[in-house]
Amino acid sequence: MTTVQEYDLEIAFPEANAVIHFDNSAYHGNSTMQRVDYIAEYGDRSLFVEIKDPDNPTAQNVPAFEQKLNSGKLVQSLSGKFRDTLFFRSIQGKDDQRVVYVVLLSMKKLEAALLLAKQDELKKSIPIRHVDWVRDCAASCIILNIEQWKKRFGDQSIRRISEGVV
Repeated sequence: MTTVQEYDLEIAFPEANAVIHFDNSAYHGNSTMQRVDYIAEYGDRSLFVEIKDPDNPTAQNVPAFEQKLNSGKLVQSLSGKFRDTLFFRSIQGKDDQRVVYVVLLSMKKLEAALLLAKQDELKKSIPIRHVDWVRDCAASCIILNIEQWKKRFGDQSIRRISEGVV
């Protein structure tokens, strides 16, 4: 099992063959490419994982994050990260698997309806499919809060470090 730490969150990928810390300057050098935080590789798919943690107890300037979320700039940033990561992987020759884009957004006060609306905006912004494409660029694109993450990947798949052991 591979476990990673991002901000105040610890995330486990028990079934993954490999987990790459993709948003790593040592890996990309001086590139201005936007990139997702992690890529979890499985036998039949790759998970592109982007983590936003405004509920982190040490988070700085949460009102600015909320403004970015409400203005649509966050969705633009998320779609750019997906596209640049997909481009990088295709040039590497690693585009032969289905891609699932998962954005973890730990923000308890974010209503479920707004979360779904942002997910729809993200799907349109990427875009997932086009009439001239042979295949969709992603099998799915989802934005989850921590509780939804646990439902999808299991209760033990994520924990807030500052809260101690689950």
